[in-house]
Amino acid sequence: MKVIKNLFVLTVMLLAFSACSNEDDIDEIFVGRTWYMTGIAFNGSNNSEETRNFYTDTDASCYYISFSSGTFQGKLSSGVSFSGTWEANGKHQSIELHLKEKPNPDALFDKQLVNILSDAHSYSSGADFMNLSDTNQNTIRFGTIR
Repeated sequence: MKVIKNLFVLTVMLLAFSACSNEDDIDEIFVGRTWYMTGIAFNGSNNSEETRNFYTDTDASCYYISFSSGTFQGKLSSGVSFSGTWEANGKHQSIELHLKEKPNPDALFDKQLVNILSDAHSYSSGADFMNLSDTNQNTIRFGTIR
């Protein structure tokens, strides 16, 4: 009887530990964090002319996005600021950014970034990076260090 009882307790403990969630902690990834742009890929490729220009001509530290509970704000290279609200789903790694006003910067590169942010639908992340991607496989990469 004691063996059956111990086996039952062990089985319950095993089930309890195996039922852990695979859902991201949204607050840990986004809330209270400022992410600086570290790279970009257009149409899933790092080899586009725009991407090469980013790495040679752009001071990435001037691009950032900062999240708080339900809102975000950021800045483009031209000093143009943007802000709005956001929603994310940690189970599906989906995100929506709702810009308060869609900025219309002069620089073409900044316009492309605004479009990616406006159309962002997914994210991926780690301890010190985050990617925001739109439906056209355009991805903005962010890091926590300037």
